[in-house]
Amino acid sequence: MAMTKKGMEEIEGKMAFISSTILKLNNQSQNIGEIIEYVKDLADQSNLLAVNASIEAAKAGEYGKGFSVVAQEIKNLADQSKESTTKIREILQEIQKGTNTAVLATEEGTKSVKKGREKVSETEEAFASIVQSVQESAQASKIILNASKEQLVGMEQIAEAMANIKEATTENLESTKQIQKVGRQIRDLAESLKKIVEEQAQ
Repeated sequence: MAMTKKGMEEIEGKMAFISSTILKLNNQSQNIGEIIEYVKDLADQSNLLAVNASIEAAKAGEYGKGFSVVAQEIKNLADQSKESTTKIREILQEIQKGTNTAVLATEEGTKSVKKGREKVSETEEAFASIVQSVQESAQASKIILNASKEQLVGMEQIAEAMANIKEATTENLESTKQIQKVGRQIRDLAESLKKIVEEQAQ
């Protein structure tokens, strides 16, 4: 149970690290996007300057032919830069879209891991409660067993006392019979003695 909880905590830490890394990537993509906008502006300005330079070169006639070629090259480079920035912007938009989706996914994953960790904690607490209940039941069973043993000893003592009482009662009964016999003998002796006395009196 403890290993599961530790594993969930490690996953949660990794998810947080991934989320942080993706956010950094998203921020970097936005920074690159700003740089691309700046490059695009420069390309537009270069293109405008190249057009103006071509016009001035045309006005200069034969003397402006060399300058006209350079202006055309600048215009071509500006167009290429503009085209490249457009493609890069599209790629960045896809990257940002992907990072946004990844951020949402990692956030959901982090929430799920957190819930899982909470469930593990709840299960751990429930398991501890069950263990405690089992221990308490075992303790109660031990107490009941000891009480039963004591009760058994008490019952044995009662049985022994009953046997002693029965034996004493039997002995008393024998004594009573003997006393009655002696009483009868004394009564018979008294009768005999009475007869002798009466005979002597005559």
